Amino acid sequence: MEYEKPPTTLDEQVNRLVERGMEVGDHEQAKNWLKNVGYYRLSAYWLPFERLPNADETRSKQFERGVDFATITDLYVFDRHLRGIVLEAIERVEVHVRALWTYNMVHAYGAHAHLNHSLFSGDLHHAEQLVRLARAVDKSEETFVVHYKRKYANPCSPPLWAATELMTFGELSKWFQITKDNTIKSKVGRELGLPSKEVVVGSLHVLSYVRNVCAHHSRLWNRRTVKRIPKINRFNQDMVLVADSGGRYENDNRIYNVLVLLLHLMKHQATDSTFRQRLIGLVGERSDTHKEAMGFPEDWRDRPIWQDASGSE
Repeated sequence: MEYEKPPTTLDEQVNRLVERGMEVGDHEQAKNWLKNVGYYRLSAYWLPFERLPNADETRSKQFERGVDFATITDLYVFDRHLRGIVLEAIERVEVHVRALWTYNMVHAYGAHAHLNHSLFSGDLHHAEQLVRLARAVDKSEETFVVHYKRKYANPCSPPLWAATELMTFGELSKWFQITKDNTIKSKVGRELGLPSKEVVVGSLHVLSYVRNVCAHHSRLWNRRTVKRIPKINRFNQDMVLVADSGGRYENDNRIYNVLVLLLHLMKHQATDSTFRQRLIGLVGERSDTHKEAMGFPEDWRDRPIWQDASGSE
């Protein structure tokens, strides 16, 4: 089937929303939103408010009674603030992991430990990461990279404490995953407050995914992560668990559990971050329906991590 839908004007877009049952109110203001944000991006926020489709439909393309444009834009603004707070927390975790892994690797194996194939599992995986790093070094105009390339002919890569600054969070998580030395991985896990190297690897993969969602300004509010945070028994009172097809419990993959993980990870940093207070203030203002879409349980305020966050032990 060939795609033949033509582009629509701002007026046509507003009229389409009205025809589908949305209460728009000020049409000029709605057109301004559509002009600055885009119909397609905003549609991610109004899709949950469409009526359920019939059995022979993919979408009903009709809104529930009472849905108005102001509600959609309010939700969009909330999501933008949520992404900002979450991205800040993930940045702190990323920097923390980067520093811990680098410090332990260079003190155990030297400044260029990352170039030693024997320290990493899976030669092809290590080679792939080295190629990615080499490209980053080649393209970089950072002062420390330019200085290294001008002064040193060998090795071709800067020392690990500089090289890690060129790695994305996703790449860093893969370097950590393929590190053979389990002692180092366990040390990093203990510093983060996580029980095992497997949990660290799984948690980093989820956080890397969420970080990319935030960095690309995509919808975070009611998103489900592709991978789940590994089961962490010590966090069970805070996490929301769901049963899998075999009746075993695993972490729900909605954003609530990511927020819980970040709260626990932030507890192990000596920072003056106000992440906890701002998160509670932001989420607390939302309706029960909006919180439910993020995976928040009804008793979330009574769970230990949120009580700690609000200052009541």
